[in-house]
Amino acid sequence: MRVRTFLRSMPVQLMALLTLALFPLGVISLYQTGEVLEEARERNRATLMERTVAAGTLERELIQRAAGAAQALGDAVVGMTADACRSALDRFIESDDNFLLAQFYASDGRLLCQSGRVPTGAPRIDTTIQSAEVEISIRPASESFGTPVIRVKRAVRERGTVAGFMSLSIPLQIAEALIETSQRATGDSLRLAVVARDGVVIASSHESPGNGGYLPRDMSAEMLFELQGATFEAPAGNGETRVFAVSRMIDGQAALVGSWPRRDALGQDWTAATMAPLIFPILMWMMGTIVAYFGLQRLVIRHITALRSAMRQLALGELRGGRIELENPPEELRETERAFNRMVLLLAQAEAKQEQDLRDKEVLLKEVHHRVKNNLQLIGSIMNMQARNARTPEARRVLDSLRNRVRGLATMHRTLYSSPEMTTVQAADMIETLVQDLAGGSPAQRRMDVVTRLDPVDLYPDQAVPLSMLVAETVTNAVKYVGRRPDGSARIEVELVHDEAGQVILTVENTKGAGMGTAADESQSTGDGLGARLIRAFEQQLHGQSEVIESADSYRFVLQFPRRDFENGEAL
Repeated sequence: MRVRTFLRSMPVQLMALLTLALFPLGVISLYQTGEVLEEARERNRATLMERTVAAGTLERELIQRAAGAAQALGDAVVGMTADACRSALDRFIESDDNFLLAQFYASDGRLLCQSGRVPTGAPRIDTTIQSAEVEISIRPASESFGTPVIRVKRAVRERGTVAGFMSLSIPLQIAEALIETSQRATGDSLRLAVVARDGVVIASSHESPGNGGYLPRDMSAEMLFELQGATFEAPAGNGETRVFAVSRMIDGQAALVGSWPRRDALGQDWTAATMAPLIFPILMWMMGTIVAYFGLQRLVIRHITALRSAMRQLALGELRGGRIELENPPEELRETERAFNRMVLLLAQAEAKQEQDLRDKEVLLKEVHHRVKNNLQLIGSIMNMQARNARTPEARRVLDSLRNRVRGLATMHRTLYSSPEMTTVQAADMIETLVQDLAGGSPAQRRMDVVTRLDPVDLYPDQAVPLSMLVAETVTNAVKYVGRRPDGSARIEVELVHDEAGQVILTVENTKGAGMGTAADESQSTGDGLGARLIRAFEQQLHGQSEVIESADSYRFVLQFPRRDFENGEAL
């Protein structure tokens, strides 16, 4: 229940609405940031490719110049004698310090001439060559002038057929010096390597040939050649994740591979950059909900709480004519405050008027009951005086009977007058007073016991009046006909019981025996006299049923009737 109340509270619902409102913004932010990051990655990759191409320009130009020179020299020496060929090659080597050796081979692989002295027993060359008719390879120091070289071999054609092969050797140190110069010019952590078709590292900026520490670990040379013009991320030979850019050096023969550490290549922490579009909407949502919560708390909830407290006090009757003062409320709540104060004022005025009217009615009702009681007492006193002056016993008996009936009415009004409710009569008090008045003045009172067992029952006047008259008649008869039993006991018992079904049971019982009452010489019977008729009339007014139980030593009158409501006449 508390969880449901919490979920239905205004701050929680406001947070839910803000979440729904900011959710599309967060999705759009993620999408747009992803697009921006992807575009930035593409720009970085293009930049890396440009830097790789730029860093390998000197090396590329040297090899391309070697391939072009090999073609020109081959075309020039075809058909020359060995001496003329050697002379031409010597002149070329002397004119360009980048080349160490020039060699011309026959189509079958025999060495025909070279710059410098032709060694005895020079080995043949492999006459297989790629379709591009250019082959680049690394030759160890044992096959050159004591230093590793890069050999650029090209086929020489005459009339469409291969007439021979021209080979130019570049000292490996020159190529590596060019690579290192290009790498230093970039001023960053770039690593460069020239890779031949067979996977041999021709030149490297930081490793010796054959060391693939900064090359892709799980890629063959064929795969690198297929990725020329592309950038990608992959683990390097040293286990580090690096970004690689593969550029074309010589078509089908050599490729230039540049690599950077991932962070240096991308220029930023892409993990943080990827999380940023998610973090910002979350921060925006958090700040929005915090501001909205405290704003709602200050602008609305605290004022509503004050109004609720005032309403509770008003409901408990603790805000009589009071006012509430909200602290700097919004104008809408200020109007609510004014309306509430006006309502409290009107309710206080109406309540005061109602209380005054009620006091006036109570005073008037008390005055009416008081006057009726006094008038009935006056009538009873007149009857008492008249009874004392009566000359016959029959006249005194009639006057006493009338006086008892008037006394019953007076007792009912006295009880109603003294009751704090002023609308109901406490039947127990009324019956107790009647019994004491009627039995207490009897000469037989000093010789008999009067016992009352009365449950508290509130009755409206339309039932209290006939009940008081009926009790007066039955108690008068009990006093009149009470007798002493053989054991010497004489008693009158009056009992009033209210059961759970809403039924009221009145029992009046007197003992029988030796005469003690005012009619000792008469037989005890209700007869058809005035008293019996009055009892039946009062019984009908109470909608009850009576029963007389008579034995050898007692006479009991029992009346059962429902307690009824005054307004609608229905049983309670």
